[in-house]
Amino acid sequence: MLINDQHAMTSAEVADFWRNGFAGPFPLPVPDDELAELGNRCERIVVERHTQPLYGRYALRDWHLVDPDLERVFTQDAIVQRVAQLLGPDLVLWRSKIFYKPPGADAIGWHQEWGKFDGEEIGNSTPSLQPPVAGEDIWDLTVWVALDDVTPQNGPLQFAAGTNTTRVPWVKVPMTQSAFYEEPFHGLSKEQIVERTQRSELVLDIDTADWLDGYDVAAASRDELTDFLDRRFDQLLAKFTDFNPDPDSVATMVMPRGGFVIFSERTMHGSPPNNSDRRRMAVNCRIAKADTLVYPGRLTGNMIDGSNLDISNHESLLVAGSAIEERNAIRR
Repeated sequence: MLINDQHAMTSAEVADFWRNGFAGPFPLPVPDDELAELGNRCERIVVERHTQPLYGRYALRDWHLVDPDLERVFTQDAIVQRVAQLLGPDLVLWRSKIFYKPPGADAIGWHQEWGKFDGEEIGNSTPSLQPPVAGEDIWDLTVWVALDDVTPQNGPLQFAAGTNTTRVPWVKVPMTQSAFYEEPFHGLSKEQIVERTQRSELVLDIDTADWLDGYDVAAASRDELTDFLDRRFDQLLAKFTDFNPDPDSVATMVMPRGGFVIFSERTMHGSPPNNSDRRRMAVNCRIAKADTLVYPGRLTGNMIDGSNLDISNHESLLVAGSAIEERNAIRR
């Protein structure tokens, strides 16, 4: 794959990426009005709880597979060629997600992912082209794209530089005590809570479809119902990291609409609350080396991923080079 100088990182930027765990922001050559409209479309998906056609229920995942404009954003040479400098010439885009942070939204705590995502979804089939980090290969990278101006006040993405080489200790706590749990009942009637619970749409990525089996919903008040569901959530354990970075190591990704950053999920990252009166809309995608087996469980008939989505209709998108791992479901 030939790298266009216009979209190439300098050798210093590449070295900084492997040292710090992130690179950017870089500019995306897509018209501002197109990005603004895409941001509005993503907001409607979240606020109106649109059904994701591939998965048959509300989800924030993989809208690039049904929205050509979002696919076009992620497949820009400005993104793909920079990722190719880091991972090599053969690449597949296997996942994307919408990140909507309205005014008043809470912080997202510091977190990192190490090794296989969720322990189930990805397996590397061949050694990496890059030097190992802390003894392990890097097989995919995340690209985070701003669809609004990102300011210090509206919850910018932050990185703790250099943490990509360190497994930060964590413990498991009841889910309602984790940094990612947001109270899901606010503004909902009892009937809406029941419907979302039975559709596994109460909290994204959690299968709650059978939680009310055998529970006398008709006899329960709304408060009794929510207390019951909170107790069920607390039976689930979530990661908690008591991480306080050196302030001098924290990089805050302030950028205009259309800016993007590339990072390793091993890098500790998070975002402060949105203390402004404007939303912060962003989307990300994950791009893997094309020799990576995506969703290996599907080879043995396991079509439910680590986010509780039925991936029967999921495809990875070949964005550069050749589809080396022939067992992947590929959209070319």
